[in-house]
Amino acid sequence: MRFYAFGITPNHDNMMSRKHAAAWADKKQRAEIARRMFAFRFPDIDVQAYSVTELRGMEGLRVRAKYAELGQQYGVTWKGRNYDKSNWHLADDINRALSAANASLYALCAAVVCSLGYVPSLGFVHDGGTLPFIYDVADLYKEITSFPAAYQAIRQNPGDKGDLVRTLLKERVEQEKLLQKIPKDLEELFA
Repeated sequence: MRFYAFGITPNHDNMMSRKHAAAWADKKQRAEIARRMFAFRFPDIDVQAYSVTELRGMEGLRVRAKYAELGQQYGVTWKGRNYDKSNWHLADDINRALSAANASLYALCAAVVCSLGYVPSLGFVHDGGTLPFIYDVADLYKEITSFPAAYQAIRQNPGDKGDLVRTLLKERVEQEKLLQKIPKDLEELFA
């Protein structure tokens, strides 16, 4: 599943694009929205007490621990996140499954973000490349969608070429009502 293009309809409102760009351009607002994104992942921590850089580091540690936890839960050997975009076959099964699930989640998030009028290239946590806001949004939902879908797929079929993981991701997206949840969460982030 990929997201390749998006066209603007003649009656499309640019209100969200302007709101997004204004928030991104204001350093204080940009940091506040990044903190709100981290608050999704750290509900028991006062994110105001940390810099965005510190929160990024904390998130990295949290995600690594989550990968290891899911490995134990699903009985999948976890050696660390390791993949090379230019040589897909060098990665182990779980890394390929995670990459496939995440790529599909990015496509879904891109469709929602663009359809609502947000700007994919203006991220608050991520800042490189052309899709940092897509990565910001997807990161809010990986733990409940792509991560468990990847581990479950590898537990069920270690040689999965991506079909099973995408099917399981679709089930998780539907179960979590992600298409209803993302617009509400984005509205809350920019409130």
